[in-house]
Amino acid sequence: MASQKRDYYEVLGVEKSASIEEIKLSYKKLARKYHPDVAENKAEAEIHFREINEAYGVLADPDKRAQYDHFGHVESSGGGGWGGGYGSPFGDFFDLGDIFESVFGMGGMRGGANRPQRGDDIKETMELTLEEVFSGVERELQVATNQMCGTCKGTRSKPGSRPSVCSQCGGTGQVKAVSRTPFGQIIRTGVCVACAGQGQQITEPCEECKGKGHVFKKRRVTVKVPPGVDTGNYMRLSGLGDAGVNGGPPGDLFVVLQVKAHETFQREGDDLFVEKAITFTDAALGTEVEIPTLTEGVTKMKVPHGTQSHTTFKVRGKGLPNARGLGRGDLHVRLVVMVPTHLNEKQKGMLREYAGAGSQEARGANGRSWFGKIVDAILG
Repeated sequence: MASQKRDYYEVLGVEKSASIEEIKLSYKKLARKYHPDVAENKAEAEIHFREINEAYGVLADPDKRAQYDHFGHVESSGGGGWGGGYGSPFGDFFDLGDIFESVFGMGGMRGGANRPQRGDDIKETMELTLEEVFSGVERELQVATNQMCGTCKGTRSKPGSRPSVCSQCGGTGQVKAVSRTPFGQIIRTGVCVACAGQGQQITEPCEECKGKGHVFKKRRVTVKVPPGVDTGNYMRLSGLGDAGVNGGPPGDLFVVLQVKAHETFQREGDDLFVEKAITFTDAALGTEVEIPTLTEGVTKMKVPHGTQSHTTFKVRGKGLPNARGLGRGDLHVRLVVMVPTHLNEKQKGMLREYAGAGSQEARGANGRSWFGKIVDAILG
């Protein structure tokens, strides 16, 4: 006994209320993942590929989807199983495609299969370092897309041969089937299975694309990223997506940018943030320190005497370039005062002498000065 088929909505990973656009988007994503030409495990991929194609063939067709939702299966013919002998409030015959057209604004997919159709857009992710964001970068990506077959130029036929008119639909790309329901007889208009709605049958398929008109393969794409971009920005490369169908234009390639975290700097917009450790004597007496920059070595910054720990200073113009060409951001430096953990007796004595002499630092609510607290921390 054959195993029961999985629910078609589950196969495509969509809800039963999903729109045609959501079903198509999910199908394209899964078809790209499990295409045997690019998947590593080809045997397993072929099983999934057949399964999602079967599910899509039903759910993307309003007639078949309505039948599947109501009965849990789709009839392979327009014959019995619907019952008979019932009068119809709509008359003896009605075309289910007309109902879908009036309710959903579509013609039951009639007449659309052999029209030129634009190819699908493709999305790829590119990771950048903060240094690449600063300077901009030019990089090559390998992108897998459906490309027009170079041998048959999309005609699907072997060069020198011509397709024949489909014997099932007479070249219209559509077939009609009559079914009887409790509401009367229904005329269902659908895409011709024999020619997949093309109105033609390929008598001698192209050997390179196996009669598909396109091939799924990788190609190299050069992407030029300007300075100052951020995570979530994207670049649109027109015409580098999937090939169109029936002479339609190709889709576009969208490269979504992702900036990796940096080990030294943090970013907020065009500004950079960095921490710099200084000794408590430098903080107390004042000094000049060297601050690292992202790509320009080090820059010097003056630290005034009496600087408190975690005070932030701004170095103007040392941040990232603005993506719109509006100058550069700033570098924010947070100073962290480091208290020594190892002192000799002479150093300890000098600190005790200083603390005992009384200092001029501002005192807190408990009467202890900032420097006195440091002495307490060092000397215990």
